[in-house]
Amino acid sequence: MTTDGRGATQPYRARVGDAWYWVDPTVPASAIEPGDTVVVYPVAGETTLAILQTPFDGSGARLVAFSTKEGEHFAVPRRDIAALHLAARDEEQN
Repeated sequence: MTTDGRGATQPYRARVGDAWYWVDPTVPASAIEPGDTVVVYPVAGETTLAILQTPFDGSGARLVAFSTKEGEHFAVPRRDIAALHLAARDEEQN
C-alpha cells in the first residue's frame, strides 16, 4: 500500500496487490472483531492488510494477533499500532 490513510476521516479505497478494498476509518477500533479484515497502520514501518485474530477492545492485551490472507500469523504490540481500520474487498473492482 502506498498511500497512508491513518488520519482519514471518511471511507476510502486502497489497492493491495491486485485487489481493491473499501476501508472505513469511522468504525471504532474497539468495534472491530476477530475475523474482520483490517488495515494496520503501525507507529513505524509498513502498513499491512490483515485479519484480526484477537479482540482490540482495550481488554489489556499487550499483543494483538493477526494473520495474512495467506494464513501466516503474526503479533504486534498494541502500543505499536497507530490506527486500525476496518476493510472489505471491493467486489465491483475485482
